[in-house]
Amino acid sequence: MRINACAKTGVIVLCVFLAGCVTAGPPPTNDALAQRAKLAATRAIETYDETGPGAAYVVSKDGEILVSGGVGFADMEWGLTNTDDTVFRLGSISKTFTAIAVLQLVEKGLIDLDQKIAAYAPDLPAQMGAVTMRQLMSHRSGLPEHVWNPDILPFVWQPVTTQQMIDLQKDIPIDFDPGEHYDYVNFNYVIVAHVIEQVTGKTYVDFINEVFAAQAMSNSHYDWHDTIIPGRAEFYDKRDGVILNSQEVDLTHVSAAGVLMSSAKDMAHWAQLLSEGELISEAMLKKAWTPAPLPDGTATKYGLGFNVGELAGERLVWHNGLTPGSQSAFSIAPDQGLFVAVLSNGFYLPSSQNLIDEMMTIMLTGALPEQPDEAPIAQP
Repeated sequence: MRINACAKTGVIVLCVFLAGCVTAGPPPTNDALAQRAKLAATRAIETYDETGPGAAYVVSKDGEILVSGGVGFADMEWGLTNTDDTVFRLGSISKTFTAIAVLQLVEKGLIDLDQKIAAYAPDLPAQMGAVTMRQLMSHRSGLPEHVWNPDILPFVWQPVTTQQMIDLQKDIPIDFDPGEHYDYVNFNYVIVAHVIEQVTGKTYVDFINEVFAAQAMSNSHYDWHDTIIPGRAEFYDKRDGVILNSQEVDLTHVSAAGVLMSSAKDMAHWAQLLSEGELISEAMLKKAWTPAPLPDGTATKYGLGFNVGELAGERLVWHNGLTPGSQSAFSIAPDQGLFVAVLSNGFYLPSSQNLIDEMMTIMLTGALPEQPDEAPIAQP
C-alpha cells in the first residue's frame, strides 16, 4: 500500500492506492492488449454516473491510442458530454508540463539546474535566490508554501503575477536549508515560473502557450478563467447531496504549479512526444524520472516534476492534480510504453488517481487489483 499526502491549492487530500497486489506476467499479445484496453475503458466508464459530471480517459501503448473517450457531462446546463477533446483543469499535473519545458531550456544552455537562481533572477529575496532549479523542481528548496499564507486570500479571486506572490512570501523564513529534506510545496513552481520569465523575457503565460503551440497541443492552455477556451468543461462540487457549480477561483495564484489545462487526447500526444525524444533527450528524461537524493543518500520519491514509484512490479512515473471542481491523474509505465490518464470535472467524484492505478494494473497484468479497505479521504 502506498499513501501520499498531497497539498494542492489549499486542499489536503489523503490518497490511498494499492500497489504490488498483482504482478505482471509475459508481455501480452496484440489481441490481449486490446482486451485489456477495453477492460480498462470499462472500468473508467463504470466509475462515473452518466447523469452528472464525469471524466475523459485515454490509454496508449508506444504512442498509439488504444482506447479513449468520455463519460458524464462536460456542461450539465447545456447537456454537453465529456469527450477525449474536452479541456479540463490539470491542477498539479501542470508541474510536469512546466518541468519538461524547463528541461528544454536546460538543453539549450539557458538554465543550469545546479546554479543558484539568483544568477537568473537577481531581484529575488536572498532566501529564494539561494536555491537551485533542481531543488525547486524536486521540492527540496526549503521554501514555505504560499497557499497557506492568509495574505493570499484577496488574490484567489483575481489575476495575480508571480512577482506579487513573491512579494507576499519575501519575509517568510525558510523551513529548512536547501537540499536537506523533501517537502511538496506549490510555491517552488511559482519561483520556477519567475525564473522562466527572467531567462526568456516572456511571461509564463506566453511561454507555456508557445510551448503548447509548438507541440500541436491545441486543447492545452493557460487557464485564464475569463478567456474563451473552446471545449472547456464546467467544473462541479456537491453539497448536501446536490451538485453545484464550483467556486470561480482564479488559478493564477498557483502559476506553474497548477494553472494549466489540457485534454486526454493532448496528454496522450504529449506522452508520445516524450517517449520518442521529441521534447527532450533520453538522457534528460532519465534525470526527470530519477528520484532526487537527500544528503544521507536516501532517495525521495520525486524527480524533476514527476512522482516516481512502482506498480505491479513495473517502474511508474505519475502525477495527479486537484483544483476546485476538478481532479486529474496520469501514469506512465516507461518500460512497457504504456500511458493512462483520467481527467475529471467533479471534485467530489471517485479518485482519479485510484482509477488510473486500477486501469494501469489492468494494462500490466490483465486483472483488477484488490480494492482498498477505505476510500480516499478529502478534507476542505
